[in-house]
Amino acid sequence: MSQWLIFLAIVPLTCLHLTKNMQTKKRFMWNGIAFGMVVAPVSFGLIQMTYIPFIGKLLGLVGVVGNLTHGSIGYLCLLGSGVLEMNTVITASQLVMINVVNGVLFAYIYGLIGYAVDRKLATESVPALRMPVHTAISK
Repeated sequence: MSQWLIFLAIVPLTCLHLTKNMQTKKRFMWNGIAFGMVVAPVSFGLIQMTYIPFIGKLLGLVGVVGNLTHGSIGYLCLLGSGVLEMNTVITASQLVMINVVNGVLFAYIYGLIGYAVDRKLATESVPALRMPVHTAISK
């Protein structure tokens, strides 16, 4: 089941392709939201790939690093709000709830970062062209 979590990586790749082809002005914001939604479950799914001899070990290492930075935030939020109890075994439904909280939280955070990048790129201009960066890229 956890190997199917890796297929969630299609969501940000699709968003990247669509925003590039449609030339949206808030490109980094939409890509940040798409990446933030799936970063915690995909990193958890990559941890499960360690049974594959060489490439799986490298993917598992990437999953461990990603899960160390993104996995525990939702658990701590649910623990602090009283939804989960300390020193109990996490069931599958609770793990889904933790990943949903992580998805919402990191979609918001990465969306804000992408929005800030979009605003910065829109205000900067290319000196040689004397036009905003988005306009220079889309032409």
